[in-house]
Amino acid sequence: MYKYQHTILKFLTYSILLFLLNSAYAQENSGFIWEVKSSHNTLYLMGSIHFANPDFYPLRHEIETAFSKSDHLAVEVDIANIDPIQTQSYLFRVGTYTGNETIRDHIDASTYKLLIQHLTTRNLPSELFIKYKPGMIIMSLTSLEIMNLGLSPNQGIDVHFLNRARGKKKIVELETLEQQLDLLLNLDESGQMLRQTLAEFDDYPELMKSLTDIWQRGDAAQLDELLIKKPLREFPDSRPAFEKMFLQRNLKMAKKIEGFLHSNNNYFVVVGAGHLVGERSIVDLLQKAGFQIKQL
Repeated sequence: MYKYQHTILKFLTYSILLFLLNSAYAQENSGFIWEVKSSHNTLYLMGSIHFANPDFYPLRHEIETAFSKSDHLAVEVDIANIDPIQTQSYLFRVGTYTGNETIRDHIDASTYKLLIQHLTTRNLPSELFIKYKPGMIIMSLTSLEIMNLGLSPNQGIDVHFLNRARGKKKIVELETLEQQLDLLLNLDESGQMLRQTLAEFDDYPELMKSLTDIWQRGDAAQLDELLIKKPLREFPDSRPAFEKMFLQRNLKMAKKIEGFLHSNNNYFVVVGAGHLVGERSIVDLLQKAGFQIKQL
């Protein structure tokens, strides 16, 4: 069981589902990066791919230069601050059912059937997973699926810059792990997002290749369409979860970033790419607040 617990733990420091679905078979990367100017300083917004592999590097020279010119690094969560034992204890206290209760008691029969079929196909232990709540299942299965494609959270863009900044730049967190855990574990009580996730797994290799190409081109409009607009059209019932996962967090993170733009230090900010595209994204909110923004 520890093998699966450890995989989940590694994954939980990141956001899930929509903006996680990025790949790393790139040879030459444009990447998602914006320059934001205020009367006080310059800030760079980098759209992170949280799961990648060594082939994704080196990043474009302009990205590394922007990082070098920055005094502080801001990320969603600094994984170095995570207590694995405490986090694992919280996960299984909040993310699993007790007694004889299982996921079968909380989702419809067709979704349960899809779940068991997926677990059987992937040779995963159903007796373990049926004790997980929907959010826990989504996180663990998504993590495993992406890692099976040869991608790792240890190679993600955010981890790349955290490793480079450690001991050299001040590292600032935009969120806390507790906030992310509370959101992710309570996101899908009805099982709607679980059904959507299970339905998409067979398309992951093709989808991830498309997303990689979009990320390479720096095509924000296409990323918005593929990761946000299209899923919301196909699964309209997932909008409340989308509001919590993206829009509410975008607003809170944008407020913190505004504070950075009123300081005398330059910041390099790394967040999931899905937070930077479309209406009410962090980029959109900062533009509406009057800051000068351009994509590099």
